[in-house]
Order: sequence, then structure tokens, then C-alpha cells
Amino acid sequence: MTGRRLARACSLLWIALAAAACGSGGSPSRATPELASGRAIPTRCASGKARSKATVTFVANGHAWALDTRSRRLTCLFGVRAAGPFSWGPRGDRALLARLEVKSLRRAPARAPGAVDPSATSWGRPIGKSIVFVGRHGHALLKTHPDGGGFLDVTPVRDALYKRVVYHPSGLAFAFILKRRGHESVWISTNIGKEPRKLVHGRFHTGFEALAFGEGGNSIYFAARHKDNHVDVHTLPLVGANSAPVLWHGSPGEHVSDILPVEALGKRRIALTVGRSCETERALIVFQGHSNGVAALPNAGPSRAVGWIDDTQRADLLVASGGCGRPLDLYAVDSVSLRSRLLVRNVEAAATRLPEPFPPPTLPRKLGARSSFA
Repeated sequence: MTGRRLARACSLLWIALAAAACGSGGSPSRATPELASGRAIPTRCASGKARSKATVTFVANGHAWALDTRSRRLTCLFGVRAAGPFSWGPRGDRALLARLEVKSLRRAPARAPGAVDPSATSWGRPIGKSIVFVGRHGHALLKTHPDGGGFLDVTPVRDALYKRVVYHPSGLAFAFILKRRGHESVWISTNIGKEPRKLVHGRFHTGFEALAFGEGGNSIYFAARHKDNHVDVHTLPLVGANSAPVLWHGSPGEHVSDILPVEALGKRRIALTVGRSCETERALIVFQGHSNGVAALPNAGPSRAVGWIDDTQRADLLVASGGCGRPLDLYAVDSVSLRSRLLVRNVEAAATRLPEPFPPPTLPRKLGARSSFA
């Protein structure tokens, strides 16, 4: 998922500063959301039609906005009460907000907010006609639809605790991390929770964090925490594999909260969000020749990889600097040259709405990946 902590205040330091300001008879100043040019983000919304190239989106002044990074054209999309995950469906025409609320463009289905606010969600592929999420305090996987309605139980393995779930690009399956009998593992099942199959079984002390499918749908990426408390990012082909090579090796105590793979110039690149805490998180780009990862914003303080802005060969990455209870500044980072440029300042949440390839990749007929150690 792209970043619940980016959308919510989470820093005790920020709370302390706010309390101090109020205690001195004043109130904490609120930074004005503005484009890099200095133009303020409007406080009122005249909803317009977002162009397909307006793939950078953010929440500011109670509304969601779309920005074309080349023309700098800004379009107001809809009002936002609580951003929550603020994640776009695979066609870029519907967004998931807090409490399973769905706001839409181009007459796509919409859903009113409810009482459930899951910690892990994933849009159904290839058009986003369903949402799968971790429910019942982590003990089930449930499905719902963006046009409303109840929940469908698609729990593949009973008596387990679920951490993450992610749809396969084909829409025919989803992968998930579960914990059962003290052990964590990575599984895959059909999109209705049938035929569950274990892909990766951790050793006794192994835990799993982020999870993502490759663009072509033939491989899966996962972050595994090992006995000495360091985390590795692995890749595993879905067919015929008997090992899961390490793509990136982390330091003890670090966590990986997001994995964003992409192909650029015919080569694989992976954006990661890595850190020991919110204040130490950083966005990294991992590619051939830089397996240790290169900081996307080396001098910007805490940062997170939000999503890929375009599908050109250079593949610009949207990176958010700040958060942890403070506003976000958004940058476009060229994943080849690593040059960055400021796009917008002082926003509440951010996401990209880059449509996925259509028709989607197929699900491998023979999911023959042997259950691998990590």
C-alpha cells in the first residue's frame, strides 16, 4: 500500500510542539499548500476533468488534486474528509480513502465511508471492481465492491493472522502474508481464496514485511526479516523456482514498508521505503550496479517512495519528504539520473494514478514455484 502514515499525524514531537504553542497563548502555524512556483493551492474546488498525464495526486485544503508534472496544470478532483490509504485503482478512475470510502472520476462507482478502517488493502485487477482487505482484527481476508454492499469472506487459510495482501496483476489471484503457529509465510490463492499455496516459508525466526508482484505478473517481491534482525528484499519467480535471490540487503533494525518494482531502459528498478522509525525513513532506488540502494532525496530528512509517475523509459518516481505529523513536500525523481525537482509543498497525502497495462498479464498456468526458504 502507498502510505497510511503519510496521511495521518503520528509524531509525538509534533504533538509536543503544538501543545507548547497553544500553551503560550498562540496556535501552531499551518503551512500553506503551494506548487513549486509559489502558487497557492486553492481553498475551493471547481471540479474538472483530469488529463491522463496528470498522474501525481495529493490531498490539500480538504480536496484531492491531480497535477500534470510537465504542463503544471492542476485539477481539483473531489472533496476528501479523511485520506486514509489514498490509493488509486488500476485504471486511475477511483480512489480508496479511509473507512473503505471510494471517490470516483468519469462516472466510476463510488462508496460511502463505513465503520471498518482496515490496515491493509489491495485493489482488484484489472479494472478495480473489488477491494480485498485484512479484516476481523487480522484473522480474515474480506472482499467488498467500490459501489457499496457488504463483505465477502475470502479467507484462504483458517486460524491464521494476516498482515498484508496484494492482488496479482491478472486479477485472478492474490498473495498474502500470514502467521500461524508462531511462523510467518507468504502464500498465494485464487481471487476468492481457494487453492491456497505456500510460496515462501520462513525459518523459525523469519518475519515478512512488504509484498509486491512484478509488472509482468511472473514474479513476486517480498521483504524478509531474519534471525539477526536485518531485512532482505527477495524476488521469487512464480514458476519453477527453488530459491529466492536477495536484491537488497538491509541493516539490523531497519524495516521495509513499501516495494515498488518497475522496468526502465529495459532493466529492473525497485523503489523501497526503508527505516527504523518514521523519522528515519528514506526512499531508496535499487538497480543494477547499485544493489545497496541510492537515496532518492539524500538531503531531505524523512522520505517515502509514493509511486511511479510515468511509464517512460526513465521512470520518474514520486517521493514525499516530511510526514510524521508534518506536511509533505512532493518531488519527482528521475530514476536514471537521480535528479529531483520539487512539485508541491505542504500537502496532507500523496499517490500516483498511473493506469496499469491493459489487457493485463496472465496468471501463470502452472504456479510451480516450490515453497522456498527465506
